[in-house]
Amino acid sequence: MNETGFVIPTAPQFDFAHTVLSHGWLMLPPFTWEAESGILEYVYQSASGDVLRLRMRASPGGLRVELPDCEVASDGLRREAAAAVRTMLRLDWDLSAFYAAMAAHEGYHWLESQRRGRILCAPSLWEDLAKVLLTTNCRWSQTVNMCRQLCRLGAPHPTLDDRRAFPTAERIAALSFDAFAQTARAGYRSGYLHELARKVAAGEVDLAAWLALDSDSFYRAVKSLKGFGDYAAGTLARMLGHFDHIAIDSACHAMFAARHNGGLKGSTAEIKAHYARFERWRGLVMWMDIMRHYEE
Repeated sequence: MNETGFVIPTAPQFDFAHTVLSHGWLMLPPFTWEAESGILEYVYQSASGDVLRLRMRASPGGLRVELPDCEVASDGLRREAAAAVRTMLRLDWDLSAFYAAMAAHEGYHWLESQRRGRILCAPSLWEDLAKVLLTTNCRWSQTVNMCRQLCRLGAPHPTLDDRRAFPTAERIAALSFDAFAQTARAGYRSGYLHELARKVAAGEVDLAAWLALDSDSFYRAVKSLKGFGDYAAGTLARMLGHFDHIAIDSACHAMFAARHNGGLKGSTAEIKAHYARFERWRGLVMWMDIMRHYEE
């Protein structure tokens, strides 16, 4: 370990590149992905308010994390950065039971051999909630643009003019709705996101407590928010490791038609019936099928 960089030991079942590429979040700021060098970067606002970059790459013995904006990183900052990285890359997930269960299903041996199953997430549930809301009822290109607009409200990096941290709920709640909507340009989603930010900032929604909820309770909690339906709740549940819910959207329908239904669009009921055999892993298997479909 040097003064600003450190290595986080990882389990043998962890694969950095497959985890990064497991989700479109790598295309959304404050993330950037340097494919040639295999470096994932995230602009992070620390608990003390400092804005700095976390640079992550595979390394012998684990995952290398650099803090390039720090001449010296305190032990406390390194611990905070390590916790954020562990959350983003789901390093604490143990997928042994998943791989054991999938061994009984033909055509899924690649999950274990390629060390698949982890999903790239944000370091906070607040950011994941906001980003999932920006994926609803729109094309992916619109999601990317809305997220870029939203990040204009985040705390700026001290030396990189074009880089900002993800805006906190408190930052958004402090703005009038009109001022927020004018910047975010998120259509009807602006109202839902502004209200959620206000509730989080006021303590009416305790997202830290949500992290301890069981799968069904978490799913219901997300659905209680305005603008969050079955797709959004299922997506967020999967990202937190609750895989017994299915999140069905246009990408799921396209994958299911191509891979499992002879090119014909299946109904929601048919998709759910197909994945029911995977029991508590159904949501993760469905997502891995989607990622495999787009790779191929």
